[in-house]
Amino acid sequence: MAAIMDEDAVEVIREAERIVWAVGWRLQEEVVLDRLAGIKGLALARLEPRSEVIQLVTYDGEHLGHVRRGPVPGQEIRWVTVVKDQARRIGAYSSAAAAAAALARACGKRAERTG
Repeated sequence: MAAIMDEDAVEVIREAERIVWAVGWRLQEEVVLDRLAGIKGLALARLEPRSEVIQLVTYDGEHLGHVRRGPVPGQEIRWVTVVKDQARRIGAYSSAAAAAAALARACGKRAERTG
C-alpha cells in the first residue's frame, strides 16, 4: 500500500512540475510579446534573453508562433517553425530569419522582416 501511495505522490509532483513549467513559459511569452507588440511587419525575439534557441515570431504585433533550433533527422541542426497553439513543426530552415519568414507565409502574411 505504501508503494502505491508513493507512486501517486510522485505523479502528483510530476503534474505540479508540468503546470509550473507551462505557467513559466506563458509568463515569459507574455513579456516578449509585449515587447514585440508595436513592431510593424515581421519580427522575432528570443523567448529567453540569454539563449537564441527559441524565438517568438509576430507580424504587426500578432503572435504567429515560434521558431526553434533543433535536430532534424538526417540534417545538421536547423531551425524549425511551429504555428501558435500547435505542437507540430511545419518546416526546417537554415536560419531563424528564414524560418520566421516561412512561418509568416504559412499564416498568410508577407515575409519581409522589419524587427
